[in-house]
Amino acid sequence: MTALTLTCIGRQQNTHDVVSWQLAPVAGSLPLVLAGQCITLHTEIDGQPECRAYTLSSSPQDSCWQVTIKEVGRVSHHLHQTLQVGDHIRVDGPFGDFNLTALPCQRPLLLSAGSGITPMWAIVRDELAKRPDANIRFIHSARSPADVIFADELAALAEAHAGVRHALVLEKVLEQAPSDHPWVGRLSPDMLRELAPDLHERHVYLCGPAPYMAAVSTMLAELGLPPEQLHQESFGLPPAKPAATTSDHFWLTLKKSGKKVKILPGQTLLAALETAGETMMAACRAGVCGSCRCTTTGDIERQSVMTLSPQDLASGVALACSCTAKGDISLDY
Repeated sequence: MTALTLTCIGRQQNTHDVVSWQLAPVAGSLPLVLAGQCITLHTEIDGQPECRAYTLSSSPQDSCWQVTIKEVGRVSHHLHQTLQVGDHIRVDGPFGDFNLTALPCQRPLLLSAGSGITPMWAIVRDELAKRPDANIRFIHSARSPADVIFADELAALAEAHAGVRHALVLEKVLEQAPSDHPWVGRLSPDMLRELAPDLHERHVYLCGPAPYMAAVSTMLAELGLPPEQLHQESFGLPPAKPAATTSDHFWLTLKKSGKKVKILPGQTLLAALETAGETMMAACRAGVCGSCRCTTTGDIERQSVMTLSPQDLASGVALACSCTAKGDISLDY
């Protein structure tokens, strides 16, 4: 992964709580990126280093990188309040396997909700740059018309490309304009049947809040979509399964200091460390970015092995945000 310093060259208010920043290198050129990948932004809050992973909403054809961030969470709120044109920011990346380059198909169906539209916006533009006549279905869910990110841009893109059909599914619309938004409520099997009647012939790319993704993935399975045709991106891991043990806790020993930290069955290493007042870099907290790499000794269970090589796994390297203990362990980071 590449570490570099970027300059903010643009800032755009997308919705009442979403802002996009355009970032360019201070020197040299940007690393190669695949549409749908993420970067980690580093900042300081109250004198303490903080970092957070965000999906790029720019396509590989763009001259700069763009991040589109909803004002939710400590780091996101801080960036909304402080990151202005002309500021410098340190960045790691890009990383991530959620992209049509690694998971190609001829007729993608893109399903997103909320800020989950960001990788889709990068993917659809990249795909059209490669295949202007691509057959793409894009269904985005949002609370209201005012909450739709890239609404005008997406409509213009669909108008310019006959192969792109998009629909907005809104939880609520203005009473005086229901005809402008015929899909009201939450995405349902009937909506999918009508908007994507050839569902079983497509690969589905899914991104959004965890409840949305859980509901939609279950819906797709019930509609008979083969599991190998579903690809997902989510900053949020499924709950870890409690360890099969009668012990109320294990001991996590920090190799450098010898400090012992209690870790509960099913609790991640990162959560145990932070509960004990320890500080560890963690950007995505979903087993994607690799910023919380650590070396462990003992019996562990990994929920994610992204960014880890076979050699890493053999030597006990784990991602603290997505790893639980099955007994007493030691850890170095």
